[in-house]
Amino acid sequence: MHPLVHAVRAVPLVLALALAACSGGSKASCPAGQTDCGGTCVDLQSSTIHCGACLHACAAGAACTAGACACPAGQIPCGGRCVDPATDAANCGACGHACGLGTCAGGACACAAGASACPGANPECVDLQADRTHCGACDVACGQPAPDCAAGACTCSPPRTACGAACTDTRIDASNCGACGTVCPLTNDVCLGGTCQCPSALPDVCPAAGSPQTCVSLAHDVRNCGACGHACAAGQDCVDGTCACPAGTVVCGTGSGAVCTDLLSDPASCGTCGTACAPGTACSGGRCLCPTGAPLACGGGCCAGTGCCEAGTACQTAHDNGLGQKYYDCGALDEHTRAQAVLAALAWSGTGTTYDGSTICGTFCLCRETGTQAAVWCYAGSPMKGLATVSNVGSCAIATCPFAGGVAWH
Repeated sequence: MHPLVHAVRAVPLVLALALAACSGGSKASCPAGQTDCGGTCVDLQSSTIHCGACLHACAAGAACTAGACACPAGQIPCGGRCVDPATDAANCGACGHACGLGTCAGGACACAAGASACPGANPECVDLQADRTHCGACDVACGQPAPDCAAGACTCSPPRTACGAACTDTRIDASNCGACGTVCPLTNDVCLGGTCQCPSALPDVCPAAGSPQTCVSLAHDVRNCGACGHACAAGQDCVDGTCACPAGTVVCGTGSGAVCTDLLSDPASCGTCGTACAPGTACSGGRCLCPTGAPLACGGGCCAGTGCCEAGTACQTAHDNGLGQKYYDCGALDEHTRAQAVLAALAWSGTGTTYDGSTICGTFCLCRETGTQAAVWCYAGSPMKGLATVSNVGSCAIATCPFAGGVAWH
């Protein structure tokens, strides 16, 4: 191949710099004998970057003479540079022909002491005692089960040994421990120094489900804590062979139902194991408490109101006073007693004066005035029983009675 063809295979760094300079330049007005190459005037007869034509670069070390690239006498372009095929061990006799374990003299490889010449693909000079592709003789390649070459023979290099179709180190191979075919018997033991043993973090041996034995740590295994098969309760840790709940918790339950619990906050064991809080309550500080807004715990749950009924086992009844408020007592709905009328009035306004008697809408009606409004509730015994009304007047003496336009209260 012509040397100039080799020269254009690589563009040196100086060409890249020249391209950057050319890309932004304007067309130059060049003197006689020079050519505009991207805005720069160059002599195509001598420029190593533009030799014979713009952007035609010579190989490193080559010169441009009369518009043609040429390496120094005795050299050829190779890999973007000029090399001497007579002495270059990486390009001996031709570009890319490496000698390997040898030197190049007169364009021919001279193998080093202990190396032999093998024809064909590079490297040409090889060590037949150690080369895996030329082991003992040229073109004799090693493979499984003996992939290494030692002393001119395919083998397994120490400390590995041929076991079946592979090389292995019987000092650490759990499937060939100490000798080929010796398998370590436990589920998780290891081979160290050619002997099967449990790892240091799991020094004890216990039976394992589905297999004879396994390596465990009796000091830290929650399934075998202190002794094989001794399992810790849910939530417990195994510390130095003893099951222990985290700080602030205790064990509640027995057997498979044992669990670590916080008696200060567990609603299933509040204060003591097995003491469950009623629905709607929460365990706080070891006591079952109702949430804010419903502070009463009456028997089976949380209750709104002012107290509990039936000796503390039932919630009060929620009543509607007819004017948009609720009141609570232990009576039934629609009994319409005088006591309930009083509670209905107090629920309507916490301030004011309550009147009762025959002068207020007749007997069995009750009125509460605030100074700007007056409201009337008629209870059992009145023909207007169960009706209420409110007037925008400041005195019960002139309040409207609930004959017409009254609303029901319960």
